[in-house]
Amino acid sequence: MDDSAEFNRLRWQCRRGMLELDLLLMGFLDQHYRQLDQAQLDGFDRLLRHPDQSLQAWLLQGGDGIPEELVSIISFLRQGSQQDAENH
Repeated sequence: MDDSAEFNRLRWQCRRGMLELDLLLMGFLDQHYRQLDQAQLDGFDRLLRHPDQSLQAWLLQGGDGIPEELVSIISFLRQGSQQDAENH
């Protein structure tokens, strides 16, 4: 799959049932996609497979119970989103 097709696939998967998640996930992808290595892209892809309720708890509420394989990408996503907010 070429780079633009992969980006578009991930961007489509960022569309959730909650506006807050849409904005967070699509904003992160738009700002940081080119900086992510393959392991981070794989982690982001795995993250997007989880239901909105889990994503909301992990990303917006700082919930516990984050699967170990997602800790790294969630930490990076939170850090990137925080930096983006500080820059705007």
